[in-house]
Amino acid sequence: MNILKTVKEDNSIWLEQEYAGVTVMTKWRAYTVGDLPKNFGCIEYETDVEGIDEWFNYKGLTYVRDER
Repeated sequence: MNILKTVKEDNSIWLEQEYAGVTVMTKWRAYTVGDLPKNFGCIEYETDVEGIDEWFNYKGLTYVRDER
């Protein structure tokens, strides 16, 4: 079961997921289409910088896993 918890201060979402009885919480940061990071959707294996290949859309915003 997935549970979304919004954080108004920094416009992010905590996603709570349960796997085999263990609850895992991950933070996702919201972006508009014009503000997406440069490495969004780009997966290059020849460089040291990895692209972002996991995201979801919710209420008009694109959410990317927040690694900060």
